[in-house]
Amino acid sequence: MKVDFSPVRLASLPVLVLCACSSFAQIAVRLPDTVVTATRIAQPLTEVVADISTLDRDDIERLGASSVTQLLRNLPGLQTTGTGDTSRVYIRGADARMTALYVDGVRVDSQDGLTLGGGAPWELIPVSQIDRIEVVRGPVSAVYGSDAMGGVVQIFTRRGQGAAAPYINLGLVSLNTQQASAGVSGGLSGWSYAVGWAHENSDGYNTRPDLTHAPDHEPESQRSASMRLGYALSATNQVEVSALDSQRDSHYVPWGGGSDYAAHAHLSSAALKWQAQWSGDYRTQFSVSNATVAKRDDAPNDYQTTAQSVLLENHLKVAGATLSATLEQKRDAFSALATNWDPSIKGDRTQNAVALGFGSNWGAHAIQLNVRSDRDSIFGTHQTGAAAYAYRVTPAWRATLSSGTAFRAPTLEQIFGPYGSVRLQPETNQSTEMGLSYDAAATAFKAVTYRNAISSMISSSATLDTCSAGYFCYYNVGKASIRGVTFSGRQQFQHLELHAALDLLDPYDDITGRVLTLRARRTWSLGVETQAGGWQWGASVQGVGERFDNAANTELLPAYEVLHLHASTPLGKDWRLALRVDNATDRVYQEVGSYATPGRLVFLALQWQPAH
Repeated sequence: MKVDFSPVRLASLPVLVLCACSSFAQIAVRLPDTVVTATRIAQPLTEVVADISTLDRDDIERLGASSVTQLLRNLPGLQTTGTGDTSRVYIRGADARMTALYVDGVRVDSQDGLTLGGGAPWELIPVSQIDRIEVVRGPVSAVYGSDAMGGVVQIFTRRGQGAAAPYINLGLVSLNTQQASAGVSGGLSGWSYAVGWAHENSDGYNTRPDLTHAPDHEPESQRSASMRLGYALSATNQVEVSALDSQRDSHYVPWGGGSDYAAHAHLSSAALKWQAQWSGDYRTQFSVSNATVAKRDDAPNDYQTTAQSVLLENHLKVAGATLSATLEQKRDAFSALATNWDPSIKGDRTQNAVALGFGSNWGAHAIQLNVRSDRDSIFGTHQTGAAAYAYRVTPAWRATLSSGTAFRAPTLEQIFGPYGSVRLQPETNQSTEMGLSYDAAATAFKAVTYRNAISSMISSSATLDTCSAGYFCYYNVGKASIRGVTFSGRQQFQHLELHAALDLLDPYDDITGRVLTLRARRTWSLGVETQAGGWQWGASVQGVGERFDNAANTELLPAYEVLHLHASTPLGKDWRLALRVDNATDRVYQEVGSYATPGRLVFLALQWQPAH
């Protein structure tokens, strides 16, 4: 049954949302002074036309989440799922592979066959190294090229400035889980630096209680390190080197049960950036980056994806407008060793792109225009574009309207693998949205309605014989129409803050008429933040509606609600104690069919950071 988008029902929903309250559901209403992900240009909040959310370090520490998907799952318009060793992020109902991930400007992607279509390795991003997260909803290929059909998530690691600021975090969690992280950041004599280290070890839980397997729980461990080092060559020239390394060892249950497989995943990314401010109105930035995602397990599966980029950006301000011109070359490489049933795979491709952008703010009006042309060495040329307009009705009220196109090229595994084909074509989409927001000192509200039409969706079939394997082949067949509306808001009452968010989604396959898998048509979150007795307290409830676990819509996953609690208090000048209880009622639910969730988790952390 489709969600009702009738005007009467839509008109009544803002009232319900404003009367409700949700933890961290719309932290994004209070954005930092500048954001960069929407256009790759640092922009004041008042000039950003895109639908964007952010989380800063204070939000991350207050919420105490141990994974990126835990942080993202309550942002409006986003849904997340996990299967023990793999996580997925859906933006506005678009498939998880259509969410582009960047870390400090470095594109991170995994094109292996384990995820049947590739996608970002969210489980490899360490929360302890994150300084800020920016999420842009809607197609952004006109800025970022392939992959950004649903939106972009950009993660910024810690960076340094000012006096040295060390920190140490120690945590104990249910499931015999231990966490530790440490680092230092600062700046001196033109230098800026930030280094960090983290380690986590857990006994895990039984991810497949429906199967007989040994052991009856899946342990995991993760270790990571990050570094950002910058130097001011002059008052107008700066260079920066950044790097992130994360390794994860986990276990998962084979189909049918038996002895668990051991899996190892490794993310390594690095970038060198140079920025020159030639004048107050003209800036150039040049960067080279490389990210490698390697995975292997006992199945045996052994995959490696390498994403490289060379980027040259020029930004010029003229008469109150900002003009941008970008040249970019992307190179993807993928390899997989032979298995007991599949041959080895090896392939690469190059995408050369030119992009132009125009942004202007005058009076109550704001406009942003972007066009981009990508020439793929396999698929040829693809043009994308986006246009957005905003009108500030009053200092508090603002209306927006935007439209854009995007594409995602098939993964190299889908092209060169035994189940792939060079005849596959890129997936494309066209999206429109309208928004209305209100933002005052103590009150904020936002409503966004959107429609996303997807063409040439890549699917798979166990009966086709068009690939070299002769079965289970990838092919272009799908069309999807995704409509939705998102409401979010907050209300401040002295030391009490209330939050709320509600998402209504219609994600349908136009060919079959069925609902797209794993997308809930209703999600919501309610909660409260307050301070009392020297403690900061928070409680939230997240609700996820029914979802179908298969394309035939015959396997229904029940709706569920989960209660989360968190609290923290200072212990003297430099110490802080944090407590979090996830799934406080020990609710039994599933995000993906056959896979269990861990149940109630209690987290206790001790944080040390000297006050300046």
